Amino acid sequence: MTEEQVYQVFDVGGSLSKGFHGYEYREGQLQMALKVREAYERNGILVVEAGTGIGKSFAYLVPALLHALEHPDERTVVATSTINLQKQLYEKDIPMLFKLLGTACKVALAVGRGNYLCLRRFLAKRDESALLAQDPESDLGRLTSWARQTESGQRSDYPYPLPGDLWGDINCDGDLCQGFKCPYFGSCFYQKAKRRTKEAKIIISNHHLLFSDAAWRYENQAEFDEDGILPAFDRLILDEAHNIEENATSYFTDTYDPKELKRQLSIMQRRSGKRPSLIEQLVEYAPVPALADRILDDIAFLGGAVDTLDQYLVQLFSKNDYQPCLVTAEQQSRLATFADVARPVYETTERMAAKVSQFIEQNHAPEELEFRLKELKVRSERIKAMGAVLSRFCDFPSWGSDIHWFNPEMGRDKSRRMQILITPLNIAPLLVNALFKKQDTVVCTSATLSLGEGFQYWGSRVGLPYDDKRPFLTGIYPSPFDYKKNLLLLTPADAPELDRSNPEPYVRYISETIFQSILSSGGGALVLFTSYAMLKEVRSRIEPRLRAEGLHVLCQGESDRFSLLRSFIQDQDSSLMATSSFWEGVDAPGQTLRLVIIVKLPFQVPSDPVFKARCDAIDRDGGSGFMQIALPETTMKLKQGFGRLLRSKEDRGVVLVLDSRLMNKSYGLGMIRCLPESFHPETTSGTICEHIENFMYRD
Repeated sequence: MTEEQVYQVFDVGGSLSKGFHGYEYREGQLQMALKVREAYERNGILVVEAGTGIGKSFAYLVPALLHALEHPDERTVVATSTINLQKQLYEKDIPMLFKLLGTACKVALAVGRGNYLCLRRFLAKRDESALLAQDPESDLGRLTSWARQTESGQRSDYPYPLPGDLWGDINCDGDLCQGFKCPYFGSCFYQKAKRRTKEAKIIISNHHLLFSDAAWRYENQAEFDEDGILPAFDRLILDEAHNIEENATSYFTDTYDPKELKRQLSIMQRRSGKRPSLIEQLVEYAPVPALADRILDDIAFLGGAVDTLDQYLVQLFSKNDYQPCLVTAEQQSRLATFADVARPVYETTERMAAKVSQFIEQNHAPEELEFRLKELKVRSERIKAMGAVLSRFCDFPSWGSDIHWFNPEMGRDKSRRMQILITPLNIAPLLVNALFKKQDTVVCTSATLSLGEGFQYWGSRVGLPYDDKRPFLTGIYPSPFDYKKNLLLLTPADAPELDRSNPEPYVRYISETIFQSILSSGGGALVLFTSYAMLKEVRSRIEPRLRAEGLHVLCQGESDRFSLLRSFIQDQDSSLMATSSFWEGVDAPGQTLRLVIIVKLPFQVPSDPVFKARCDAIDRDGGSGFMQIALPETTMKLKQGFGRLLRSKEDRGVVLVLDSRLMNKSYGLGMIRCLPESFHPETTSGTICEHIENFMYRD
């Protein structure tokens, strides 16, 4: 593609301005599109920050489309962090772009197969619980009605809450798929979607599926010119790239989960209605029936051993109020009892898996029961894999740089369980070797990637640039919005800090200030917390008072994210109180959102095991974990929260930060300088409401 082709789309008088009513030329959008085009032409890596309002989606989609039209033998994958953006690109942006440009290529949406309903497994589940399925108010009844109507079969399109365990029994599980032998292969939702991705030249995917594909290829030494979990592809665009490290870390963490292990055990031995268990169905075809009894003995013993280990850990962690815990090499000597209690678990998983393998090899089940043999093998291997994680954790001499930690989880019934996890200390080598080096073009973009020194912090966390010989391009295109005119930033220097030994004065201050600020703005507030406990406490104090003033308060936890945002947008005088997941991805232009209150700077909890281990590693090497990870990460998140306010040129409002460290600590000024420059008057707590009212109503 040529530069002229890009200009013809984005320049004044170009395709977008001719076909898009109200389109405004944006220099940053044009320049970003030219950079993306250069990355395609030079087989380079591009890191680009595009401020709110630049229109970054079109800026990378247009070059991807032009390239697809010129090179029909190549494929681009666009991966997002959130389902919302993934669907926006596929359902809104791309169809609009095709219409405006008068051209198109085949595009497909790709999500993990576990997001699709499996017709075979669903119908089996329905038949097992026929009476329940006939109840239109039950989960199974609603699913039955939905399954008849849905075109996508995707869980995200299911309109009701759904228990995870139920979905796990009916989703499209790759290990359990019968492929061509399945009687529903032709109508399978996942197979239909897979065929569309094979035909597409642009695939809209997500970070998790991308990492799944990259890991599979890396482990199997498969290149990207052949099909993997995703079809072969040559070019990659990573949107919401500020989340790459977190998402990759989550994906590459190995986990022993007692609840999931026991669920797999239960599936192996449970009966469903009149149907016998997996082992009972197959034992009559086994030359040595006694082997099935020995497997059932192992299942019973293993269930007890898992419970014993879990009870030991729950009792142990009750002493620190069930907080996640990092285990360092220096603390291994204190884990002797844990290792003794854990040994029967992982030894039994290994022993049971060997017996199951022997049972399957000797079994003469007829063809119609082959899928039962496969399911038995899959369940056994998943149990063995979790046991292997536990075994690795207990093999103290083999510990390398990986992070070893315990994570208490609370079930819906308030019961505790203890996950045991192993996380890579540094995710960058995996990203470079499994992904970045393999692609002809990589474009990483977000509204928040740079700090005062550019992309050094973000790049150091993901391994970019990795090679001086590879073209490495960068671009920063600030938002076209007039922040100085339209955004008031208030940072009261006299706001108190939390004293954990006596929190009441702080909570009282926060509650009263938030209440008065929302009154001053007439609602339309997004209140961002870093602690759910603090959110609930403040909400309990101010919600009745705001209700008395005719102002509705929405709160994270009382409904799902989509429903909360929909209610917030529909009632422009409502206020939404939320925590971490709402610091980004909230898009509420207009009067709906006119006040963002950031209660506390979003520093990571210092005791978070992965965060602490990474900071400690930097400290040991002579650096500063606080300066090199904690502060940059917090500044990035602050930029995300700050960016919730102005979503269009007409938007106007206030960002109030109730954390005096922003003004009183030496690092605070640097954090403010990383935000778009706005109207930032000197503020005290007593002048907050006056500033809000003057800015909103008297200017």
